[in-house]
Amino acid sequence: MRALLSRLRPSSDALERAAAILLVLAASYQFGHAASVGRYRAAEFALLVLIAGIYWHRSIFRRCASRDVTKLLAGLAEAMAAAFRPDRGNADPEPHGLHAGAMQAMPRNVVKVRSLFVSDVHLGTRGCQAERLIDFLRHHDAETVFLVGDIVDGWHLRSNWYWPSAHNAVVRELIELAQRGCRLIYIPGNHDEFLRDYAGAAFGGVEIVERAIHRGLDGRDYLVVHGDHFDLVVRHARWLALIGDAGYRAALACNVWLNWIRRRFGFGYWSFSSWAKLRVKNAVNHIGRFEEVLSSEAARSNVQGVICGHIHHAALHDDFGVRYINSGDWVESCTGVVERYDGQFEIVRWTEARTTLGAAELAPLAQAAA
Repeated sequence: MRALLSRLRPSSDALERAAAILLVLAASYQFGHAASVGRYRAAEFALLVLIAGIYWHRSIFRRCASRDVTKLLAGLAEAMAAAFRPDRGNADPEPHGLHAGAMQAMPRNVVKVRSLFVSDVHLGTRGCQAERLIDFLRHHDAETVFLVGDIVDGWHLRSNWYWPSAHNAVVRELIELAQRGCRLIYIPGNHDEFLRDYAGAAFGGVEIVERAIHRGLDGRDYLVVHGDHFDLVVRHARWLALIGDAGYRAALACNVWLNWIRRRFGFGYWSFSSWAKLRVKNAVNHIGRFEEVLSSEAARSNVQGVICGHIHHAALHDDFGVRYINSGDWVESCTGVVERYDGQFEIVRWTEARTTLGAAELAPLAQAAA
């Protein structure tokens, strides 16, 4: 019986949520009708039922969110356990599974860089381009990797659990980087804000901090932050940010179908959502204000530059008196920032840079991470 109930639990959650919504709607209608005809006792009772229904629905949401976060932590723990297995260095005559396939596909042309900045990966969403990120990480050997927020999308996981093997492969890849001596610094964003409770801690060689100061080889000090604290919509209108996030996911779904059609005709990757963003006047103005505010924060912090993410728009300029660098994202544009040993910072657009390396290595990497 217990096994049967465990199988029915996901559907029972949906039924319970539907029942709570129906109760709220019915109580709302009854309250409005009773109040309009002067039946105040009935209206009071309907109001109590309405409050109880809202509380019931909220408790269902919190319970599901708590369970999803537990699943996420379990997935991360599984990835860490696989990476730290004591027998992982032993030769296996017949390698099997995702990790074994990924280990066989290491690229030959690795570029050594001093620092690597990656943000807005959004693991846990269907728009995350995990295979391309793994390919990017394996082609760059960095002393320090900054994970500049929104690496895991807790907002999406709370409402719709999605965690394929490719996303576990990204976690394993990062842990392996730490094992090989790479310093990993994780700066949580608004979508993975649950990790901000662990600021100052280190897990498996990954340091979690609210913000960091990076001394570049160019002599500048850089403030490294995700950037959501300086987004007025996220700070003061969270409900509007959630609505915008839903619309953004719809645009990304269009990206998937559009690029599937483009591949059929032999065309390369193209981001519809990024194209639309740069042609909507309000979005362009928002990007400009965000860059100006972040540059002002860098000046107030007595540093000469800022490195951030959040708005999914890679940029590098000195328009506001300090060096502004945005690492972009791994949902729309597949961009990261590298600091080379000559002190130069560069935005790498991986969908474009990958074509210069040839497609021979990308196929086995994608198969290993799929």
